[in-house]
Amino acid sequence: MLGCSSFTFGTEDNTQFLSRTMDFSMYTDSGVVIVPRNYEMEIRQNELRKGKYAFLGMAAYKLQFPIFYDGINEKGLAGATLYYPGFATYTEKKDARGGVNPLRVVSYILANAGSLDEAIALFETIEIINESNSILGVVPPLHYIFSDGTGRSIIVEPDPDGIKIHQDTIGVMTNSPNYEWHEANLRNYIGVNPRSKEPIQTSTKTFSPFGQGSGTFGLPGDYTPPSRFLRTAYMKFYASEPKNEIEGVTQIFHMLAPVEIPKGAVIHQNGHNDYSVYMTAMCTTSLRYYFCEYDNRRIKCVSLHQADLNNEKLEIFPLTMKQEIEFLNAD
Repeated sequence: MLGCSSFTFGTEDNTQFLSRTMDFSMYTDSGVVIVPRNYEMEIRQNELRKGKYAFLGMAAYKLQFPIFYDGINEKGLAGATLYYPGFATYTEKKDARGGVNPLRVVSYILANAGSLDEAIALFETIEIINESNSILGVVPPLHYIFSDGTGRSIIVEPDPDGIKIHQDTIGVMTNSPNYEWHEANLRNYIGVNPRSKEPIQTSTKTFSPFGQGSGTFGLPGDYTPPSRFLRTAYMKFYASEPKNEIEGVTQIFHMLAPVEIPKGAVIHQNGHNDYSVYMTAMCTTSLRYYFCEYDNRRIKCVSLHQADLNNEKLEIFPLTMKQEIEFLNAD
């Protein structure tokens, strides 16, 4: 099962990010893949289309055409796909006008839209079709988040009445239920804040909080999508605003930590562990893709500015899944 939590974030110098965890029950052969301009990609089975823009992102790459989970393009548009079980509704018409496979949506939009407004316009021309994929062998229920260098974001959800786009959102997304439900649920927690509670004085005694963090009492700590949404929104609302890009990256990975799932903490009905395979902070300002892996906590970076955007081949940086430790007093 794909879990995942995502949010947008900005710094004092107006550097903008889209970040996410990728929560899954298994590791696929994945890595950061750079796609050049005018590259031919699959949008659904047996249909290829050239994209205008170069982009990079995390993808299952041992396929003829990589499947992207997230990414950022040369114009500063970033997007990510997250699980949406019980709610995602696709068209059954395999030959639908502008039909796109659910797992091809992110790569299709990044290859053809240069801004959030262009992405919105593209969604008006496509339908997401009920078509399986070569990774899972089933049709995954998905929804999407996109953001650009302005810091704006949209949530895109394929619902029974069509593709619904939520604009000017708070820039937070997890999984089911739908975005409107999550946004409304925030009203139940408007009293949660970083400030410690004041002591209460009775006629004979003073009752003080046990320690720091009493203002967050009531913030749920489980791994369900509603609880991860609330914790992510809390971090976005109250985390200190960093000064620049590097401070922003550092802050984001700390903000993702409360929703990161360690192995063994969440076990699916089929016995598989759901865990955070990787976490990423995509900078829509500098076009840098920062990430760390479950088995390697070192933050790595791939820059689109350093790539040959007119190359004819894909460039691939596989996940290592091997811990790097600096031994300060090693022999």
